[in-house]
Amino acid sequence: MSDLLAEVWERARGDGFSKADYSRLFDALEAVRDRNDTDWMQAWIVLHCATRNKAIAAQRLIARLSRVSRKNGQEAEYYEFLRLVEDDLGLHLPNGSSYTESFRGADVDAVLADCHALADRMAELGLEVFANSGTLLGIVREGTLLQYDNDIDLGVLLEARDEASAATEWIALCDRLIAEGVGVERSSWSGVTLKLNKIGAFGVDLFPAWIDAAECVYVYPHTFGNLTREHLLPFSKHDVTGLRIPADAKAMLASNYGDSWRVPNEGWTFGWKDANAKFDGFLKAVAT
Repeated sequence: MSDLLAEVWERARGDGFSKADYSRLFDALEAVRDRNDTDWMQAWIVLHCATRNKAIAAQRLIARLSRVSRKNGQEAEYYEFLRLVEDDLGLHLPNGSSYTESFRGADVDAVLADCHALADRMAELGLEVFANSGTLLGIVREGTLLQYDNDIDLGVLLEARDEASAATEWIALCDRLIAEGVGVERSSWSGVTLKLNKIGAFGVDLFPAWIDAAECVYVYPHTFGNLTREHLLPFSKHDVTGLRIPADAKAMLASNYGDSWRVPNEGWTFGWKDANAKFDGFLKAVAT
């Protein structure tokens, strides 16, 4: 297997992979598949980062590589591998269904300045947005944006007190923000998330949140009534980004990522199927 792995690395450092090369090497790697062998995992990831194939599967394998490396006491080697992929090979790591630039190589100060400006603009429109998902995770765990993240995630608290009203208000708010030149379009994939204007090369996603009559909190897609008002409000301000953060940010991160949110996992993927099943009524209301 060593010759096979060496060829993957050699081609990644050299002329790359033709379609025939990819098919041949993919089949060869699958024939000796070993998801506990860090060398095999690295070669599989490199092959797919270099050819921009199977992004979701590559992201999941990065998550496994992270876990196995930490278990084996090889955390430094794991981060050196990620650095090598991005810096030495000049490749992008997977994020969801695509391969995109991460904050690791960006001017983070400039991105943060634009976050400030966006928060100010939303305040002018009477909206107090809060850091959500990966952006909230970076603020709480790292004090800044996650270096291997590739977008800004925000939430906005609606006035609605039930699911149906939240859907109606959300559609109207999306239309308003698009008309104001702040929003671009609702995500064609989720049908919910509002795509705001990019900050540099990075996407900005806005997610709806509401508190129902029983004071339970809903933040699409990760929190479905399992938190209460006091977990979300009052917001506090994060000075570095200018964004608001929930009153109990740790509880919201646990709702989103599970109790292991404190442990870095660059290949982590969200469980969209289960989340969308919970929000099925809201999704149907938004779609009508």
